Amino acid sequence: MRSVSDLGMMVYGIRQRTGLSQRAMAARLGVSQRYLSELETGKPKVMNDQFFAVLDKLGIELSFREASRG
Repeated sequence: MRSVSDLGMMVYGIRQRTGLSQRAMAARLGVSQRYLSELETGKPKVMNDQFFAVLDKLGIELSFREASRG
């Protein structure tokens, strides 16, 4: 995963596999439909505490590592 857009596609894929609408998934996650839409479309402004809570509820774990140089 290299971008917020990639993460958005992952969230979208999870929602599609559940067969839920954005509205239904948002209700299950405790966020607004608009927030979920922005997350799925990779809007970087959604990265806040709520963002990490949603990822946790979806079972998505982020890990970071220092990029190798050279």
